[in-house]
Amino acid sequence: MERSLFQKKGKNKGRDILWWGAIFGLFFFGTLVPGVLFAQEKYPAKPINFLIGFPAGGTTDICARPLVAAASKILGQPIMILNKPGGASSVAVATLKNEKPDGYTIGILGSGAVLSQHMRKVPYDSAHDFTPIMQYAVYLYGLVVRPDSPWNTFKEFIDYAKANPGKVRYSTAGPGSPQHLVMERLALKEKIKWTHIPFEGGAPAVSALLGGHVEACSQTTEWKKQVEAGRLRLLAVYGEKRMIDFPDVPTLLELGYDIVAPSLICIAGPKGLPPQVVETIHGAFQKAMEDADFIKVSRQVDQPSVYRGPQELAKHLVKMNEEVGGLIRSLGLRQE
Repeated sequence: MERSLFQKKGKNKGRDILWWGAIFGLFFFGTLVPGVLFAQEKYPAKPINFLIGFPAGGTTDICARPLVAAASKILGQPIMILNKPGGASSVAVATLKNEKPDGYTIGILGSGAVLSQHMRKVPYDSAHDFTPIMQYAVYLYGLVVRPDSPWNTFKEFIDYAKANPGKVRYSTAGPGSPQHLVMERLALKEKIKWTHIPFEGGAPAVSALLGGHVEACSQTTEWKKQVEAGRLRLLAVYGEKRMIDFPDVPTLLELGYDIVAPSLICIAGPKGLPPQVVETIHGAFQKAMEDADFIKVSRQVDQPSVYRGPQELAKHLVKMNEEVGGLIRSLGLRQE
């Protein structure tokens, strides 16, 4: 009887050991499961935020929306556009830098944000603090005035500004933007003293000119419809070639100035995005560039499509920073 009881207790003890071992194993595995599941979780599993550093209604915003909508359909998750204007988009870019690198917050990194870090102090380095994903377009720029102004040509405008120091005020989408840099370079070359009036976006900069609050506007193509309607006059453009829709308007190069505005519109995320996340986002947005609505809108607002993948874009950002940084230092345009 005693032996039988002992054998029974032994069996119970063995079962108890197995039981507690199983519980401990489940607990231990349970602590690992979230990480395992997260690593294997298909991206994206929830909505994505998309930061744009300019107000709604500007050319950057207008052109990005159909691209984002098309990419959202491909990814199978909503992509929420968040407009965070200020500082030629440097405010939004600074915000993007500090977001979690999980692929759920991405945004536009444009030429204004690149130039800003060389024109003044900003809390980021556009060449090294982000994960490049894809370039999809470039900006076109130009100088516009009111049709009731005394200037019918760019030369007349420059001659007036030289002869009347401080009387010309011009608006832009912010300090440190490419269109601001162009005006500063012109001022240095021609020894002009004029006043820069910065705004948080191109639309209000153009509105300021329409309202007579400034004499000129140096800006991306937010002015296009106003020029076409005869409410503004386009004097010069800042690209390497004339614009298709305004073939009679000369470039600064043609006017004798060795000046072309830096231009870049790309998508980036915080530094450290996982390669598989970059691949997924890049694939969706590259496919979205074929969307008919995006192609139509980019043509309407004159943001020509230019594609660069992650690796090529990363190299381009380094090169662009070296070039504009050197130019700004040589011109003494750094503002502390």
